[in-house]
Amino acid sequence: MGKLVSYLRLSREDEFVKDESNSISNQRELIRKYIHKSPELMKMKQVELKDDGYSGKNMERPAMQELLTMIKRGNVSCIIVKDISRFSRDYIETGKYMEQIFPFLGIRFIAINDNYDSAECAGGIAEIDVAFKGILYDFYSEDLSEKVKTSLAVRRANGKYIAAFAPYGYRKSEKDKYKLEVDEFASQIVKRIFREYLSGKSMYKIAEKLNQEGLDTPGFYIAMQEGNEKQLAKYREKKPLWTNVAVGRILANEQYTGTMVYNRFKSENVGDKHTKVLSEEEWKRVENSHVGIISKEDFEKVVAMRKGNTCASAERKHQTHCLTGKMICGNCGHRLSHTYAGRPKYYCAKHYLDKADGKCNISVLDETVEQNVIKSLQVFMDVMVDYRKIMDMQREKQAQHFVMAEKHLVDMENSYERINKDLCDAYESYKLDVTDKETYLEQKMTYEQLLEQMQESIEKQKEAVNKLADMEVTEVVGFEMLDGQMEVQKLNRDVVEAFVEEIVVYDRERVEIKWKFRNKIEE
Repeated sequence: MGKLVSYLRLSREDEFVKDESNSISNQRELIRKYIHKSPELMKMKQVELKDDGYSGKNMERPAMQELLTMIKRGNVSCIIVKDISRFSRDYIETGKYMEQIFPFLGIRFIAINDNYDSAECAGGIAEIDVAFKGILYDFYSEDLSEKVKTSLAVRRANGKYIAAFAPYGYRKSEKDKYKLEVDEFASQIVKRIFREYLSGKSMYKIAEKLNQEGLDTPGFYIAMQEGNEKQLAKYREKKPLWTNVAVGRILANEQYTGTMVYNRFKSENVGDKHTKVLSEEEWKRVENSHVGIISKEDFEKVVAMRKGNTCASAERKHQTHCLTGKMICGNCGHRLSHTYAGRPKYYCAKHYLDKADGKCNISVLDETVEQNVIKSLQVFMDVMVDYRKIMDMQREKQAQHFVMAEKHLVDMENSYERINKDLCDAYESYKLDVTDKETYLEQKMTYEQLLEQMQESIEKQKEAVNKLADMEVTEVVGFEMLDGQMEVQKLNRDVVEAFVEEIVVYDRERVEIKWKFRNKIEE
């Protein structure tokens, strides 16, 4: 039997809403009492996951990622939260999980304060209008996000360091968590890197020497200092190596001069994990906010040297190869690096950065590994897969997606009509002197902003519905039906993510492909 997972979340935004009911302890107590009232839930093995200090506008939260991993492994039977906004403030993402993913996987979802229990819902929505409530959460997040940004900007302008971890070479003061102090050991490594680069050493040679001496990389060192067990767990099997990229990051960090630099990135939308880099003219700086490790003169010399060393070929941007992140060295277990220089290939960087290990001379050409994967995948498909069942499943899946998409569109349109009616009612109340003009204008502004957001979302949903309606079942990315057989046409990220767990490369370009879900497909 799968586990009962209690998910709790508290974000930075919550510090601007002095509501004790949102605290982690209160969420835990509310959920505990609810579970104790249900004999069915009490029988289940319980697990608690919590994200403290993370926005609900995206799913990139440590505990949420752990929950999604448990779901993929089939270890979850029920998820319980205080309310839907604790799970996510992205109503489209919430709808996808509540109306598609959870029902498909047979996972019960309970939101206590929203009176929602999927086990008691015929249509998956019950008394709650998910689209409508989600829009309110969205609007609420937008408002709080602006307050958070304003507060953080004020703190930064006053020279306060507010990131979770101090930069390598510094540590947070025990007396004032917003103040940086010099880390005596790590700061010496930073000084050495600047000194050696100024003397003419390349970033590659600097990294090679640091590896030979067995010095911890910045990420590993910070995780050790902070006692970050989750981060350290990633390094237990193999210790990370210094690279020219890591050295370059240190050489480019202006904070080593004692200047705080911020406002370098900007999110397009609230909660987006993707940000765009602002031009250097838009960056903001606070001089002498902390003790400098490097002089400003030396930093400017390094910047000038690096600009002079940059060639046109190094500035070219290449699309990430479809197998990136899947390729493993069969000798040392490190992930293979990829290069487009010359004939595109994967190679083990450890061989170049750690000369003490003479075994890791693994490399394989893109075209070689792609051909191997395509041939093996084709054999795998021919032997293990009934093509008619795949096409039937694809048709059924597509039909379900279309029904869900249409249903979601109807829900959104109904919510739009309800808010529009509320706007009209607000005007009638004002005309009848039930409310004053100031109150009406505030209501009008709120409703109009909501309606504008909803209209944009409705248009996007209509596009999605039309796309699903026009899509042919044979349009399975990366595959083609030929004479009743499914032929692998080409490798792309979708195909790789669907089938390939990892690819281990040994000497003489011998590869071992580990497939995903092999047992399930064989069954």
